[in-house]
Amino acid sequence: MKSAFESETNQLALLPAGGKAAARRPRKGPSLSAVIAEELPIAQVRIDSPLPQLDRIFDYTVSQQLSDLVQPGVRVRVRFAGRLVNGFVVGRVGASDAGKTLRPIERVVSGERVLTPEIADLVAAVAEHYAGTFSDVVRSAVPPRHARAEALQYPMPDVDVQVQELDAQRWSRYTNGAALFRRLRGGKSANTRGVWSAAPAQPWYQDIASLARAILEQPLGSVIVVLPDAHDVDLLSRELVELRDITAVLTADQGPERRYREFLRGLRGSVRLVIGTRAVVFAPVMDLRLIVVWDDQDDSLWEPHAPYWNARDVAAMRSSAGGCALLVGSPARSVETQLWCEQGWSQSLAPTRDAIASSAPVVRALEIDDLARDVAAASARLPHMAWSVAKEGLKSGPVLVQVSRRGYLPTLCCQNCRTPARCSCGGSLGLATGQSLPTCTWCGVPATSWSCRVCGEHNLRAVAIGVERTAEEFGRAFPTTSVVWSQASAMRRKVGSAAALVIATPGAEPIAEGGYAAVIILDARLQLQRPQLQVTQEAARRWFGAALLARPRAPLVITADNSEPVVQALVRWDAPWFAQRELADRVAAGLLPSTRMAVLTGAITDISEVLSLLTVEHQVLGPTDGSCIVVVRRDLGAQLSAQLRVISTTRAVKGSGKSVNVVLDPREPITKATAPMPGIPNGATQNPGT
Repeated sequence: MKSAFESETNQLALLPAGGKAAARRPRKGPSLSAVIAEELPIAQVRIDSPLPQLDRIFDYTVSQQLSDLVQPGVRVRVRFAGRLVNGFVVGRVGASDAGKTLRPIERVVSGERVLTPEIADLVAAVAEHYAGTFSDVVRSAVPPRHARAEALQYPMPDVDVQVQELDAQRWSRYTNGAALFRRLRGGKSANTRGVWSAAPAQPWYQDIASLARAILEQPLGSVIVVLPDAHDVDLLSRELVELRDITAVLTADQGPERRYREFLRGLRGSVRLVIGTRAVVFAPVMDLRLIVVWDDQDDSLWEPHAPYWNARDVAAMRSSAGGCALLVGSPARSVETQLWCEQGWSQSLAPTRDAIASSAPVVRALEIDDLARDVAAASARLPHMAWSVAKEGLKSGPVLVQVSRRGYLPTLCCQNCRTPARCSCGGSLGLATGQSLPTCTWCGVPATSWSCRVCGEHNLRAVAIGVERTAEEFGRAFPTTSVVWSQASAMRRKVGSAAALVIATPGAEPIAEGGYAAVIILDARLQLQRPQLQVTQEAARRWFGAALLARPRAPLVITADNSEPVVQALVRWDAPWFAQRELADRVAAGLLPSTRMAVLTGAITDISEVLSLLTVEHQVLGPTDGSCIVVVRRDLGAQLSAQLRVISTTRAVKGSGKSVNVVLDPREPITKATAPMPGIPNGATQNPGT
């Protein structure tokens, strides 16, 4: 397909006679690209390159013939360093301060203004916040072009949205919830922000649907809903099926044409509700009134590629810049959103006491009395109390058993000295269903002649039991009961109301018709023993998430000590209390989110060079295994990000050493950075600032 510039050249050039060869050669004279546009002849372009030294705006001239097409937000092709590259026009100006002859824009890929000014500013802000590049972020914000989708027409259907009678009642079960619902329904969404912890026995997608109707009932206004995965998107879409004509769905598993088509529906204003996964937080819509983010602690809301942004914080940036309402919900509550509440940036929405008393599950954890009645309860994987609850629950419906690990026997160790069993490649050994030989979880090679590297023992034992082995054990314990299991590789989405044992890993629990008659959480103690910063917060999210699937006042058994704070929060259904306690501990320890952290990964010499160039007041932890952590006060986070961007650019221009990977505010920072940097005491202030 010819470019717009080539087509215009063929139409306007005076072609001499003389056959095809002559027709391909235009008459000598000034080229059309030299005819510069009379108004705003300079286009400001962001080129598609991840190199930090190229993360800036470049000026190009606009020809008179392309002037109408070259508008802010369109895709263009420009010549850079002798080759054609893609780019986005972000502005048109009257003059350039480049001080040299500028190259012209070669052609316009499409006249569609896919990068709106609002999203361009948001992409730049995200890149700056996470010390990344504009190009890396804009790839998530704007999907690849598809010409057939672009040629379609997208009319705005006339849909009458009605707030249902139960919509307002749902939010009356939350403190401050009724007032927030009235505010949104009354069109007062500006700077309205809330953090809500889900109420028991009330589907979260129905809560979100009620808020969407409250906004869409008004003649103007749009809503964006960010969800962890496509299954959650499907749940909410089904709940709002009457709004399907004004709803766009954007998920990562869509094909290029459909994804671009749904993107254009929001861009051209033919929809008012956009539902999707992580990248939908950048969706261009008209008159945005509300952004909803559900389950902000889910790993899938973190971008796995540089600069590693997460959807919750991007939504907060967009809300601050545009003044739209923001609501972040979770089965429990993250410490990051709890900090928002304590700083007064948002209000807390927690279930009322009446809602908890009428609907929360009746939680039983291991206590001293239980140990006195059942001596094996402390070590047994399924204490007698849990077995009794499962047996009783099966009389009235399905019973959910949450297991922390997938597979059969995912982790093995030495029978004699308990040393973890490893393959020669370094991967851990596990046993799959139906196999007699353990295999490596990395390379898949069977361990035919394994021996312990410490004591020489040849026998193995299980360290963790997976969902498949658990289903096998429950099948033997309840031989007349149907047993189904669900995990990421083989996920069940729904089960009926008939009696059945449902064994599932966290996040893969099927939704039971009418709710589960009982819930059992196994291996809870093991989950709390992992050496990670997020371990207790992740446990709260998993356990509250399973409890949300239970019927009102259904029994719930958890195999953890009742004295654990996270267990106490589950017993009282008080996620905000636990988040507040967790946040206080992190503030005392100087950990996220009370501070800002940057994890630097690379060669020690390169890391040392980067650290020597930092002038912001900071502390250094590490390095360990080629990484270190830079810690600053939260109010100095913007300075840290800006300096790291400048240092990366400077080192790239000079060709100084190898690149150092930078991750700002990581999901799980390195916790074992104990080795001091050369000449720098571990944990000491390296540079007090200037």
